[in-house]
Amino acid sequence: MRLYANQLNRHLSGDLLSCYLVVGDEPLQLQEACDSIKKKAQSQGFTERELHQVDKSFKWYQLSDSAGNMSLFASKRLIELHLPTGKPGTAGSKALVEFVGNMPVDVMLLIRCDEWTASNDKTKWVKTLSERGAFLRVFQPKANELPAWIQGRCQQIGLNVDRDAIALLSMRLEGNLLAAAQELEKLKMRFADAQISGQDVAGLVADNARFDVFRLTDNLLEGHVLKAIRVLRSLKKNDLSPVVIHWALERESRMLCDLAAIRAKNHNVSAADYRRHGIWQNRQAVIQQCLNRFAPLHFEKQLSQLAHIDAIIKGRAAGDAWQALERWLADFVTA
Repeated sequence: MRLYANQLNRHLSGDLLSCYLVVGDEPLQLQEACDSIKKKAQSQGFTERELHQVDKSFKWYQLSDSAGNMSLFASKRLIELHLPTGKPGTAGSKALVEFVGNMPVDVMLLIRCDEWTASNDKTKWVKTLSERGAFLRVFQPKANELPAWIQGRCQQIGLNVDRDAIALLSMRLEGNLLAAAQELEKLKMRFADAQISGQDVAGLVADNARFDVFRLTDNLLEGHVLKAIRVLRSLKKNDLSPVVIHWALERESRMLCDLAAIRAKNHNVSAADYRRHGIWQNRQAVIQQCLNRFAPLHFEKQLSQLAHIDAIIKGRAAGDAWQALERWLADFVTA
């Protein structure tokens, strides 16, 4: 079966399944989901725990050997398998399929993967485990989903916050749930049951937003110039080289130039065109909206301006690269 993060607590109110696969690149939800499963397992008698780290030295026969070994301390055992990459390889896939298909009744398996791609869902070992147990993938909340997440977290720990406080927390803690959880715990310790206002938060919560160049380009395509500039300044603050940012913007601009030319010639951009540019389906809608807003000449002009910024970065032209990048973002959205 497949589970979502908000369904886990209800699921754990019943009997456990024999195996669980928990995956995702958002560390807080990943860790808390695994902790909840382990806590429930312990309450149902799985008091002995074995942890296997899948690295270069790990041998897959160790998994079957663990299941066959007699327990020294308990009648039930939880076997944890940490598979950071989410890719067990051919030997590992075969071992997992065999293990899940012949699991002893006194053994429970919990697999944690810190990286995951959609292609993993189609593998035999994942399908087998999903049929015999549960598959749970956690996601980083999007910007518009974060206020609800923070509201739910506040209710969970008994923190009384007003709407302005939630809005400010969402802005300052975007992209970093670990920092968000820590800041909320600090607020709980400081204010206890008293209501917390936006003004209270403004003075206490540091800006822990974690951004990357991909979020920068997403905001740009969506037309959110202020968000894009805020991301750019955060990247500068974190000492990211402007070379990396220029590379990302140039790549997106070339892609838009190509797709705009195709659209002007054929009146539409096909799924094959998107695939040829390596654009996933979940990004196609926002790219199409961007193409609808501007003429092909606009993207050509922006690409030309990036050539000048490249010269600034390399010291071949006068100017401040970060200021030039900010002006470029503003021009892209408003021109």
